[in-house]
Amino acid sequence: MKKILIIFFLVLSFFKGICQELFPYAESASNIPKNVLGMRFLFEGYKEIPSQRQRNWGALRAMYGITGKTTVMLTAAGSNHHLAKFPANLQNYFANHHQRVYKPNPYLLEGINIYLKQRVISIDGFQKHLRVALFGQACKSFVPHDESEPFLMGDNSGYGGGTIITGLYKRFAISFTYAYAHPLLYKDKAQQITFQAGDANNYDISLGYRLFPSKYSTYNDLNINLYVEWVNRSYGAAEMTVRDALYDFSYLKNFDQNVYYSLIDGKYSEIRPSIQLILNSNNRIDIGCAYPFYGRSYTHFYPLFFFNIQKYFYFSKKKKNV
Repeated sequence: MKKILIIFFLVLSFFKGICQELFPYAESASNIPKNVLGMRFLFEGYKEIPSQRQRNWGALRAMYGITGKTTVMLTAAGSNHHLAKFPANLQNYFANHHQRVYKPNPYLLEGINIYLKQRVISIDGFQKHLRVALFGQACKSFVPHDESEPFLMGDNSGYGGGTIITGLYKRFAISFTYAYAHPLLYKDKAQQITFQAGDANNYDISLGYRLFPSKYSTYNDLNINLYVEWVNRSYGAAEMTVRDALYDFSYLKNFDQNVYYSLIDGKYSEIRPSIQLILNSNNRIDIGCAYPFYGRSYTHFYPLFFFNIQKYFYFSKKKKNV
């Protein structure tokens, strides 16, 4: 019990020091303390155009501090973005699946992602630090992805990695993330269909500011943090084959240009402003939205709204009696 209390107060001190770099979208270079478990629920929703149907994505993430410098995460995601497999009539599907007349998608388990982050550089001072971390991730998807932009949080089986550089000075935090994603080939042997999404490069910038309190008086102080994050991505075109023949997407220019653009190469930047509340140093709530800044993503429509809920649990390993 005494060890659990010690860990508890150490963790409270840790999260008070980095609260303005708990970015809602990007990961910072800081880690969860050793033997601490975090649970996070993530949600994103938007109105599909032109059908005006609600599209929702949700995920449950477990995060654990293996050591003070190593964090592992396991995420299971589900949504109503996909079908269980490609339909037999592909032309009708691609031309009309955003239309009101097309049958709505069911809610399905999309996939499972595993993520490992290792902090490699720490330059810490009083109310300031500079930290660098490396990370890698892999995803197993259970649904067919139908866009060129990959997403390793359920849409695509694949792997990737990158680096994070995070700086904190008093009430302000800034972070830069570079990430590479390589989606694996989707195969439907029964229908003789393959789909290959493009490789992607991310260059994300996150800014955080602790609005309240200006100074801490107790561990129970309410935290209010403001964030602005820029998600910048470039990716290659998708390729699809049906019975070993390359499938031509060009006919979609005459039906739904959003679908056509979602299947070719592209690049964009979107902005994600958000507000974060931290209660009792342990309960975290993020609320925000996403809008196109330069170009746009074709994996979702705008505005996109999101919220996250997170809580930490503290453990102490018992020593064995010899």
